[in-house]
Amino acid sequence: MLIDSRLLPASGAFPKPGQDISGTLWQQYMRSGEIALFTFDAKTSQPLTAKCEVPETPISEYCSAFRSMYWARMVAKGRVRIHPHVITVLYDKRGRWLATMSREGEDRRNPGLGLAWLLFQLPLWAFFGTLVIFAASVLSAHWFGTEPLLWDRTSPEELNGLIFAGVLLAGAGRLLFELGRRRLVLRLTRPARQPVGSPERDKFYKRLERTNKPNLLMPLDITFTPTSIDWPEPEKYAAWTELLRREGFQQLGTFLIPEAQVLADYWFHPEEALTATIPKYPNAGMWLSVSTRYDDWSSFCVANKKPVPIDPHPTKKTVYLGSDASGETVLEHARRDRPKGVRRRPTRDNILSDYATSWRQYVEWRRARGTTADEYRRVSEAKARAKAAGTSWL
Repeated sequence: MLIDSRLLPASGAFPKPGQDISGTLWQQYMRSGEIALFTFDAKTSQPLTAKCEVPETPISEYCSAFRSMYWARMVAKGRVRIHPHVITVLYDKRGRWLATMSREGEDRRNPGLGLAWLLFQLPLWAFFGTLVIFAASVLSAHWFGTEPLLWDRTSPEELNGLIFAGVLLAGAGRLLFELGRRRLVLRLTRPARQPVGSPERDKFYKRLERTNKPNLLMPLDITFTPTSIDWPEPEKYAAWTELLRREGFQQLGTFLIPEAQVLADYWFHPEEALTATIPKYPNAGMWLSVSTRYDDWSSFCVANKKPVPIDPHPTKKTVYLGSDASGETVLEHARRDRPKGVRRRPTRDNILSDYATSWRQYVEWRRARGTTADEYRRVSEAKARAKAAGTSWL
C-alpha cells in the first residue's frame, strides 16, 4: 500500500547524513524498493525517534521503512516542518544516501537528476498531450460529426499550437494527478488521525495488524553485565530484599541487559524452585516478581505491577497484582497458585542462561504471531490514560 511503513532496529548502525553505509541489520530487514527514514537532531546529530524524542533504550533506536519514495519524502518533510530542530535523512536498501531534509530545504544525492528528469518529461508531456488532443478530435468527429484533426493536413503553425496546447493539457493532468494522490494519502491516513477509542481509529489498528507482522525491534538474544543499581525507591528495595533473605532466597547479583537497558537484581530459592527478580525498566519503575520455571519451558510468575496491555506468551503466565501489593502478597501467590508440574531447579549456573532462553522464546513467538489489532488498541488506550494522568503507561 502507498502509506505502508514499519520500524527497523538501527541501534549501533546509524548512518552519517550525506554518507553511504553498508552491512547494517536494518538493510538486511529492508524489502526491495523500500526507503529508510532516519531522524537526527540538527545540532548534535543525536538519533531521534519518530516523535523526534531522544531514545531511552536501544530498542527505541530505530528507523522507519516506507514502501514508496513519495510517502517517505512526505513524512520526512512533514517531520521537519513540525520540528524545525531536526533533520531527516533517506536511504535505500543498498545503504545509499538519497536525500537530507532540513529547515533550509532539501539536499539530494544527484541534484541535477531531478532537473534532468523534468526536462526529459517536457517532450513526453507534449507528445502525450498532443496525442490526447488528436484522439479527442477523432472521438468528437465520431460522436458529434465535427471535422477531425488530421496530422498530414495540419500546418506547421497549427502543429506548434497543438503541441503547446498538449503541454498545457499534460501539465494540467499532472497537477490533477498530484492533487488526487495527496487526497488519497489524506484519506488513507485519516484513521490514524482519529481520536483514541473511535470506530475510525479501529481501522488503523486493523491495518497495522495486517502490515506490521514481525516486531523486529526486540532483540532475539540478550547478555548480562554485572553492575550496581541506583534504585528509584530504596525503601521498597530494602523491604523486598529483607523479605527474600528471611524466606531463604539467595542473591545471585545485579545485572544490566545492555540490549534493552534493563537492570535487575536476581534471587533464587533452589529447594522451592523459585526465582525472584527486582527489575528496573526505563520509565517503568521497579517491582518484585517471583516465578517458577518448568522443564517444558513454561512458567508461572507473580508481580506487584499493573497489567501490561499486550498478550502474554501462551505458556508463560504472569499474574499482575498491582503496584500496591506487598512483597509478602507476591510471594504468597507465587507459592500457592503455581500449577503442578516438573519444576526446573534454579542454580547459580542456570538462572541467567534460562532467562535468556525464555526471552528468546518470547521474542520468536511474538515475531511469528505479530501484534493484533486488540493489542494496538489496548496500548493506545493505556498511553492515552497515562498521558492524561501524567504517569507511565507501563
